[in-house]
Amino acid sequence: MRRIAFLSALGISLMLSACKDRPQSRATAEDVAARVNGVEITISEVDRLVEQQLRASAQQGQAPPTPAELAAARLQVLEGLITQEALYQKAERLGLLPTEEEIIQGVQQFKRERGLSEEGFQRTLRELGQTEEQFRREIRRQLAIRKLFDREVTPRITVTDREIEEFYKANKAQFVERRGFALSRILVTPERDNVPDDAIGAEAAERKIREIHEQLRRGADFATVAARRSEDPLTAARGGEWGFFPEMTEQFPEALRARLLAMREGDITEPIRIGNAWLILKLVRRIQRDRELTLDEVRAQIAEELRGQREQVLQTAVTRLALAESRIENVLAQRMLENPANFGGLRPIALPTPPASGQSR
Repeated sequence: MRRIAFLSALGISLMLSACKDRPQSRATAEDVAARVNGVEITISEVDRLVEQQLRASAQQGQAPPTPAELAAARLQVLEGLITQEALYQKAERLGLLPTEEEIIQGVQQFKRERGLSEEGFQRTLRELGQTEEQFRREIRRQLAIRKLFDREVTPRITVTDREIEEFYKANKAQFVERRGFALSRILVTPERDNVPDDAIGAEAAERKIREIHEQLRRGADFATVAARRSEDPLTAARGGEWGFFPEMTEQFPEALRARLLAMREGDITEPIRIGNAWLILKLVRRIQRDRELTLDEVRAQIAEELRGQREQVLQTAVTRLALAESRIENVLAQRMLENPANFGGLRPIALPTPPASGQSR
């Protein structure tokens, strides 16, 4: 079970933080992990990504992987890199490489979605073990692959009214609006969140959340304050919109659930401390009884679900064809088969030590 958890956590987040730029000079024979139509993928690339995930796993208290798990992780990461290289080369052959302006927009979107200042962006690059130029080349690859899917997949996806109606009739039980709360939130933590107006330390976090509460009490718009001062970039980008939570959700302590039940739509809570973090919640909407949703209410949702299912299948088909069209040499896999006692004699990875508390194996 732990092996599955480790590998699924590994991801693979390759589309976000993988695939270094193509080497400017040929790697040594010992550092070649694979070749795709002669383009080399190095073991150094593979290990950079594995090490990145190991650090994240250690921070969550997970024990280091066994040698067999580490070998499997390397193979899984390599498989993702091979797939990306095959897709990128296909996009390149079809003339689908992005423009310089599109690359700049892609970098800006990455910063914007994560609420990163320039300083925070540079810190993120250091954590990823990349230069800005390498990151720009990764964005270039991602955009090229997206363009490939847009050309080969998107025009082929259609969803009819009849299909939507049949899906609705077959799945009516899932289209029920449950009793619960639609909430917005403002989050402040004592950690470094790489956002503007970042509170660092417990005292600064408490001081900031109480300042925010005073702003709101005096009539400041919740969405505006959340966008400017919340330390959760994802909800801040939506004006604090957090989502819908069933009335009996186990995510909230009983005292908080009781507080929400006593609120009216538009009310906000006082600052609430959960762990090290501070929250202010706004009750946007209250659903007081279960209600079956009509077809018209969920038509767009069903259409999106069916499109998503078909998109996934067709993207897999495009990927399989790109791989079939490629000449692939998986050097790492062959090396492991030839030397199974130590999984190909690879250099060891420095394994981070998990925190002393909450260690599991």
